[in-house]
Amino acid sequence: MTKRALVIYVLVFLGVTFLGAGLALRFSPFPELSRFLGRPYSTRVYDRRGTLLWVRPLEEGLRREWYGYDQIPERVREVFVAAEDRNFFRHLGVDPGAILRAAFQNASQGRTVSGASTITMQLARMVCPRRGGKVTLGRKIAEALNALRIEARLSKKEILELYLNALPFGSNVEGVGSAARTLFGKTPYDLTDPEIHALAVIPRRPGRYNPVSNPQGAYAGAIELGALTGFAAAPEEWGIAMAGAGTYVYPALLSHCVRFALSKFDVPPPELRLTVDAALSLEAEALIRARLSEYADARITDGAALAVDNASGEILVWAESGGADGEIDGVLVKNQSGSAMKPFLYALALEMGFPPSTALPDVPSDFGAAEVYVPLNFNNRYNGPALLRNALASSLNVPAVYLLYRIGVDNYLEKLAALGFDSLGGLRDGTGLSLALGSGEVTLYELVRAFSVFARDGVLPALTLNRAEKSAPGERVYKKDTARIICSFLSDRAARASGFAFSRVLAPPYPAIFKTGTANQFQDITALGGTVRYTAGVWMGNFSGETVIGKTGSSIPAEVARSILDALTAGDEGAGERPQGFPLPEAYALRPVCALSGRAPGPDCPAVTEEFALAGLGEALGPCLWHYREGGRVRTRFPDAYGRWFSGANTGAALFETGEPLGFLYPLDGAVFVYEDALPAGLQQISVDCAGGRDSRARLFAGGEPLGERGRPFSWTVPLSRGTTALTVECGGERASITFTVK
Repeated sequence: MTKRALVIYVLVFLGVTFLGAGLALRFSPFPELSRFLGRPYSTRVYDRRGTLLWVRPLEEGLRREWYGYDQIPERVREVFVAAEDRNFFRHLGVDPGAILRAAFQNASQGRTVSGASTITMQLARMVCPRRGGKVTLGRKIAEALNALRIEARLSKKEILELYLNALPFGSNVEGVGSAARTLFGKTPYDLTDPEIHALAVIPRRPGRYNPVSNPQGAYAGAIELGALTGFAAAPEEWGIAMAGAGTYVYPALLSHCVRFALSKFDVPPPELRLTVDAALSLEAEALIRARLSEYADARITDGAALAVDNASGEILVWAESGGADGEIDGVLVKNQSGSAMKPFLYALALEMGFPPSTALPDVPSDFGAAEVYVPLNFNNRYNGPALLRNALASSLNVPAVYLLYRIGVDNYLEKLAALGFDSLGGLRDGTGLSLALGSGEVTLYELVRAFSVFARDGVLPALTLNRAEKSAPGERVYKKDTARIICSFLSDRAARASGFAFSRVLAPPYPAIFKTGTANQFQDITALGGTVRYTAGVWMGNFSGETVIGKTGSSIPAEVARSILDALTAGDEGAGERPQGFPLPEAYALRPVCALSGRAPGPDCPAVTEEFALAGLGEALGPCLWHYREGGRVRTRFPDAYGRWFSGANTGAALFETGEPLGFLYPLDGAVFVYEDALPAGLQQISVDCAGGRDSRARLFAGGEPLGERGRPFSWTVPLSRGTTALTVECGGERASITFTVK
C-alpha cells in the first residue's frame, strides 16, 4: 500500500467513524430526553387586558414557567452564559480547555476549586439526574456522552432555551422566568442588571447566593460575576436594588374561571390569554357580596355571575361570591332556574303554530291525570285571558304550564337539548309539567348561553374563554323571526307591568331584555338580561340547600345583572359605539288586535293594542267575538275555557258558545283523588266543569244518575266516594264521558 493510499484509507476510516459516531449520537434511543422535553410547565393565565390572573403550580407547588428564546432578553442570556459556560457557543457539548484548566487548578490546590461542566453537561444531568452515590469518572463520562447526544439533536439556541427554563433556583422554583417572578415579581424582560446578576449566581449554590436569605453572599457572587460581564454596584446601590426581593405574592384571581379554561387542554400551554375582563368580574363579585350581606339573615349566602359577548361568544365576566370556602363553582353548579326558563318554551310555542297574538287562559287549572298538577301564579291571583306577550313578560305560571301541556314535555326537552342544556339529559322519566316553571336543575353557564340565542337571531353560540380561538358560527335553534319576537316580548316594559310593575331595575336607558326566576321557595333566584351586544346572568341562593328565611325576590340578582350590562354598555359608549335596538321580525308586521282576545278588533272592543302577525295576513286573525253591545253598553263574553275563573271573578260578563266539541275541563279522564277519612263526608267533593257544545244548557250524569242541568258556565259539585265514577255530560245532542277514581 502506497503512502498516499494509506492516508486516504485513514481519512476514510476516520470519516466513517466520525459519521457513525455522529449518527449514533443523534439517532440512538434517548427516552430520557423525550420525557424531559415533554415535561409540564406552569401556565401563565392573563385576562383580556393583560392582567395576570394565575400561574398554575405543578406537583407539590413547583413553579416552572416557560419562556421562549426570544422572550428572554439578550442580556439575561449573556450573563447566564458568562456565569456557567463562557465557551458555550464554541464547543460541542464538552469543553476540553475547561477540563484541562479545572484539572490543573484542582491538582495544584489539592482540592476541588473549579468544575468543567458546560451548560450542556448541566442540562444532561437534569435530563438524567444523578441518583446519589459517589461521582465517579464513569458517571462523568456518561454525562459527557449525554451532553454530546443533546448537542447532536438540538441547536445551541434550543439547548440554552431549555437550560434557562429548567435551571433549579431552590425554594421549589425552576427556570429563569419563575425565579424572576418569585424573587422580584417580574418577567425576564423587565429585570434590571442587578436583578439579572443576583439570579445568575443562585444556581451555583442557592443557600449561599440567595439575596433574601443571604444578601451579603449574593452581593459577593454578583460582583465576582460582574468582572466578566461589566457589572459593578456599590453595597448601597445593591441594597436598594434588592429591597423588595422575595416579597412577591402570586395572584389567584377568578380561580374557578381559570380552572375551567385550563380543563379544556390535555396539556395546558405555557401562556393562556382569556376573554374574561378581570376588573369587571371582580366588580361583579363585589356587587354580589354586597347584596348577599344584606340578605345574610335570609340564608342567601352564595352567588355567581356570567356575561358573554353575543357576537363572538367570548365570556367577559365570570364572578363568584366565594361561598362554600370557594370549593363550589356557582357558574357551573346545577340549580332550579324557575321562570328564567320560560322564554325557551314560548319560543317553541311560536314555532309550533301559536300566533304571537294568542290569548292564553290564566285561570284555575288542573293538568294531568293520575298525578294532577295544579300550578299557581306567584301572587296567587289569576288574570283570565293573557296575550302571549303579557303572559311571558309578566311571568305568569298557569299560561306557561298550559303551553307545555299543549306542546308536550318531550318536544320541549328536545328543544332544551338543542339549546345546550346537557344538565337535563335523562330527565324525561322524572319530570312533568312543572318543567314549564323551571323545576329542572341547570347551570348558570347553560342559562346564559341559551338566553343569548334571542339576541343572536336564534343561533346558539359556542362560548369560549380562550382569546386565541376563532369565533365559531354557532348552531341555529330557532327561526330568526321567532328570536326577534321573543326579544320584543321581553323588552316590553308595559307588558311586564302586571307582574313586576314598572321596575326601574328592568328599565335601563338602552334597549334590553330581561327574564327573572325564583325556585325552591326562593332558595334559588336568577336573573337574565341582554342587549343586542351582551348577555348577562346572575344566580343567588345557597349551596347548603338550607331553606331561605323570609321572602326574597329576583330583583336582587337583577340589580347585579343590570349593573354588569350598564358597565359593558358604558364601555362601548366610551369607545364611540351606541347601543343598538333589537331588530324587528322580517315576515311579520304589527297589526291592531283586541287587547283581551288577541283577535282582529271589532267596533265594540274597548281596548286595542298592536301585535305581530304574518305580513298580509292581518285579517286571518279572525274577528273578535268577545265584545258585544247590549242596551247601549259594551259587554264581554268569554269562551267556555274561562268558566271556572269567570264564575268567581265578579266580572259582570257572560260566556258564549265557541263551537268547540263538548268536553270536560275538570277533572281530566283517569284522574285519581284520595279520600280523607278524617274529614266529614259532606266536605269531600269536587267541582266538575265542562265547556264546548252548541247549546246554552247542559246536563251531567254520574253513574247514570242525573245531577242537574246548568247554563254556562257548565259547573256542578259532585260528592266523592271510594271507587271509580263515570261522568257523562250532554249538550245539544253531543255527549262526552270520563271516569275518575277515589282511593
